[in-house]
Amino acid sequence: MQESPNPGVKWGFIAGAVLILLNVATWKAGPQVLFSFWNSISQLVLLIIFAVLAGRERKKQVGKYIGFKTVIRPVYTTFVLSMLMVTVYQFVLYKYIDPSLSAALKADTLVSTERTMRYLKAPQDIIDQQLEGIKAADFSVSIAKSFLDYLKVLIFYFGIAAIVSLFLRKKAPEQQHS
Repeated sequence: MQESPNPGVKWGFIAGAVLILLNVATWKAGPQVLFSFWNSISQLVLLIIFAVLAGRERKKQVGKYIGFKTVIRPVYTTFVLSMLMVTVYQFVLYKYIDPSLSAALKADTLVSTERTMRYLKAPQDIIDQQLEGIKAADFSVSIAKSFLDYLKVLIFYFGIAAIVSLFLRKKAPEQQHS
């Protein structure tokens, strides 16, 4: 019996393309939009939707009941492929298309960190310490940093994939023994 293709491949490529288009649009709109909290949340929600679609497609392929291990493969594949595409796109964007984005990201991180810490009523010495740490941080882009960031994101998305898969699985009813 031949196994059906992994729908996570299809949905991963679709999600990656959609997220790249969204990134291009938000980059064109400017750093305030590109680095906004709502942009990050909307991308996360979109990615979860595509992962759910991959899991549901696998569920249709195998029938009414699907176990956790069977459903997590396409769900996580969606995250892996789409994030690989986005990582490559962002590397090219930050390194070659718009190298000024690294400085813009650093500036935005300083402003948003200070705003958040003031909102949380952090002591001034703690705020100053955090801001100095950000000022000293290297925001430049390299292949090694991009790869490490990709690996970190995969760990985060594995957790999301596990949660999504728990909701999508459907156990077969236990057989009654007479």
